[in-house]
Amino acid sequence: MRHFSRPAALVVAALTLGLSACNKEAMDPPAPMTAAAPAPPAPPAAAPGPALTLRTGTMLPQGGVPSGGTLAVERDADGIESVRFNADFRTDFHTGSLGVYLAKSSALIRVQRAADPGSVVRLGTITRDGAQTLVIPGSAAGFTHVIIHCDPAQYNFGAALLQ
Repeated sequence: MRHFSRPAALVVAALTLGLSACNKEAMDPPAPMTAAAPAPPAPPAAAPGPALTLRTGTMLPQGGVPSGGTLAVERDADGIESVRFNADFRTDFHTGSLGVYLAKSSALIRVQRAADPGSVVRLGTITRDGAQTLVIPGSAAGFTHVIIHCDPAQYNFGAALLQ
């Protein structure tokens, strides 16, 4: 039988609990709601039409989560920037949804945010594989990565270096 020191056991327990937060089977069913909460406003849709590709990236897995595919940061004729996931994009949707972030490194979002809140920008939520687009609030200038993130567990599922 292997014995862990108390701090090591706490770290293992916290990691196990955090990762289980991104597992549908491990989640408790939601409590019944007594009053409907207003839905948050939907992010604006990317404008149709030709777009200029600014940078591209390939999603690589993080933390043992199978993620892959390609993406592009684009700017449309109105100057609106967006991240476009191509049809080959895939990841594991344990919770049914994942956060998408622009970041200044491939480190964990919570670590980057703690060091400098301006080092990450949340773009929105995705719920499926394949082609989809998220509008960037502002500009992607200064950001080097697109991160797929399990918000409940605060754990990166994938990162794409923008080149």
